[in-house]
Amino acid sequence: MTMDSNAGFKVAIIGGGPTGIGIARELADGGIDFDLYEAADDFGGVWHGTAACGRTYPSLHLISPKFNTQVQDFPMPEDFPVYPNHRQMLDYIRNYARTFGVYEHARFNTRIDRLVPDGDGWRLHWRSEGGNSSAHYPLVVVCNGLQNKPHYPEQPYGGQFAGEVLHAVDYKSPDQLRGKRVLVIGGGNTGCDLAVDAVHHASAVCHSTRRGYYYQPKFIAGKATPQWMMELGSRFGSKEDTLAYIEQVFKLAGYDGTDYGLPQPDYPLDGAHPVMNSQLLYYIGHGDIVPKGDVSRFAGQQVIFQDGSSAEFDLVLYATGYERDLSFLDPALLDWRSGIPDLFLHAVPRNHDNLLFMGFINAAGGLGDGLKTQGAFVRSYARALAGRTVGLQAFLEAKCHDQPDLGQAYFVKSYRHQWEADLWKLLAEMRKYRNMLEQ
Repeated sequence: MTMDSNAGFKVAIIGGGPTGIGIARELADGGIDFDLYEAADDFGGVWHGTAACGRTYPSLHLISPKFNTQVQDFPMPEDFPVYPNHRQMLDYIRNYARTFGVYEHARFNTRIDRLVPDGDGWRLHWRSEGGNSSAHYPLVVVCNGLQNKPHYPEQPYGGQFAGEVLHAVDYKSPDQLRGKRVLVIGGGNTGCDLAVDAVHHASAVCHSTRRGYYYQPKFIAGKATPQWMMELGSRFGSKEDTLAYIEQVFKLAGYDGTDYGLPQPDYPLDGAHPVMNSQLLYYIGHGDIVPKGDVSRFAGQQVIFQDGSSAEFDLVLYATGYERDLSFLDPALLDWRSGIPDLFLHAVPRNHDNLLFMGFINAAGGLGDGLKTQGAFVRSYARALAGRTVGLQAFLEAKCHDQPDLGQAYFVKSYRHQWEADLWKLLAEMRKYRNMLEQ
C-alpha cells in the first residue's frame, strides 16, 4: 500500500504513555495520520509523576534494565545507569516523542468521556480546556495503560481498619509513612519496593503476602540479572535444568526466601511475573521488615493474620495491583472473560474490526522488546483497514477462530496474571499476524 492510499484515513490514539508514543511513532513512519489524546499536560503516563496518572515516588527506579527497556534504534544516553530512575525514564520517553514528531499530533489536557460506535468507525467525545467536542475516526487505538484504578483483594478481609488506609496508586512520598507503624499488603514488585521504602521512614514495617515468591536480585555476576539469564542461552539441555541452575545461583547469592523463613513458592520460577528486588530479603534478615502471611480480619487498628498472630498499625498500604479504566466505553460493546475483555493477542476485540487495545499486557521483559513490534502491528493493521486488503480479510477470519499459545496457561492463577503473556511467544505471534495483514 502506498502512502497515498492512506489519504483521509486518520487514527485516534487514547493515551500518551510509552505505548501510545511508540505506536504514534510507527504510524508517523508509515505515513498514517493520527491524533493522540492525553488527559495530562504532557507525555509520560505512569512516569509523569506530577500528573494524576503518575505512579512515581522519590526512590523509584526501573525494575527492567536499560539494555532491554530502550528502543533499539533510540538508545538511552550512555550516562544512564543500568537501572534508570523515574526522572530519567520520563526524560527518555519525552525525548522519544520529540525526536519522532509525536508532539505535533498531541492534544493534552483532553479527557475522553465516551467512545461510541458511529457508522464504519467510532465517535470520540472529549473534555478539554476549550470545552466539549467530538470527532469520528475509522480506527481507535486505546493505550491508556495498566495502572489506572486501585485493585483490592478479591475477597475482602473481615472487619474494618480504624487507622489510615492508602493504596499504592496514591503513594507519592515517604512523608506519608513517616513515624507510622505500617503494614504493606501485596507481594509483587510494587509491594516489595514500598516495604523497602518504608524501612527508612516508618517506625515499624510489616509485609503481608498470600504465598511464597521467588525474589530475583537486580545483578548477578556484575550484570543485570535479565541479561545474565539471556546469556545462559542453550547452555543446559532443558528448560527445567536451566531454571534449576538459576535457582541454585540465586540461593548462593542469598535470594532464596525460604532461608529467611518465607513460604516455598507453589509455582515454577518463570510461572509468575518476576519480582526484582535486591533489598527486601536483606531488610527481612536484619529485622527491619517483618514478614507476615495473609490478613484474616481487622479489629480497630489491630490486624489479625491467618496464622492467628496480630499487631497494631497506624497505616495499611495496599499494593494489591491495578485495574484498567475503560469507563468511556459501554461494557456491553465488548466480550468479557473472567472479568477482563476477551482480546485476541491481548489486543484485538473479536467482535470489532476498528478498535485495538495496545499495551494491555504484563510480560517479563523491558519496554523496548515489545514497543516496536506492537507499533509495527498497529501500522500494518491501519494500512490493511484503510485499504480493505486481502490480508485484512484473512486476519479478521483468523481472529475469530485462532487460539495462539501465548503461554497463558502456564502462569499462576490470579487476577494480575490474566493479563500475563510469555513475551517472546506474544511478539512472535504479533509478527506472524502482521505478516498476514501485509498480504
